[in-house]
Formats: sequence, structure tokens, C-alpha cells
Amino acid sequence: MSDATDILHDFVSRIRDGAARLCDGLAEEHATYQVNPGTNTICWLLWHSAREIDAQIHDAVGGAQLWEEWAGRLGLALPPARLGAGATGFGQSPEDVIYVVAPVADLLGYLTDVCDEADAIIKGLGPEDLGRVIDPAWNPPVTLSVRIVSILDDAVQHLGQAALVRGIAERASAA
Repeated sequence: MSDATDILHDFVSRIRDGAARLCDGLAEEHATYQVNPGTNTICWLLWHSAREIDAQIHDAVGGAQLWEEWAGRLGLALPPARLGAGATGFGQSPEDVIYVVAPVADLLGYLTDVCDEADAIIKGLGPEDLGRVIDPAWNPPVTLSVRIVSILDDAVQHLGQAALVRGIAERASAA
């Protein structure tokens, strides 16, 4: 790896590949399994991971979110006010989680497209872009590179949660 964009490219590819492994052979009924009422499902965790990357990357660098094309394809049953371009799952109620249901292949498709786009955006960044302050309210101020790492780290954590839920769901259905 020669520079920061190579490292970020690797990070994005790990998210994309990890999500594909998570979804490989995943039963649709396991994708909506809740460990307890109100807890996150795999569907919600995949959607949220994609939404966070999509919304925050575009908030930081500009451009249209992929959500504009994917919202209709996924056909989520949330009220429209909960699915606008700014809806990412942050601040949603536990009751909203059960409405984030779509075929696993479609959720993976959205996350894959988002990772591909994030990767293309990252490949076009130079050191001056990565060092640009995008949020001066913090001490130290948040640079674009720090924001990207934060976004990608959030996705990794949510995919880890999804893997845990998959294991619990599969064991519960086998019992």
C-alpha cells in the first residue's frame, strides 16, 4: 500500500467482501430475525450500513446519493418521512426496525453499489482532499480522511453485529 487512498480502498473492499460472505446462503427468515423485540435485524443492519456510507460520503464530497435510485427498488414499508435522503437509521425508533425488510440480494446490491461508489470517490482523492477540514466543531477538527474512516468503521461494526445475529438466528431455528 503506497498511500492513504490505498488503505481506504482496502478498507472499502473488506466491507464489500464481508457483506457478501455474510449474505451468502442467508435465509430470508433469518434476515428479519430479532434477538429481542426492537433489536436490529440483518436487513436493518445492511440497509443502515449502506445508508450511512452513501449519505455521509456524499455529504462530505457532494454528489447525488445512490439512495435516490435504490429507495424505490427496495420498497421499504417505512413512512416516506422516515425514508428521505437524510434517513440513515440514526435516531429511528426500535419500532422502525421491523419495517426495513427487503430481499437480502437487493440490500446487498445497494451496499455493494455504495461501496463501489465510495471506492471510486476515494480513488479520486489526493492528500490535500483527505486533509481538508469538513467539521471544525470538533477539537481537533475533523478532516475528510477522519470522516471516511469513521464511516467505514461504523459499517464494519454493523456487519459484525449482523454476523452475530445470523449465528443466533440459525442456532435458534435449528433448536
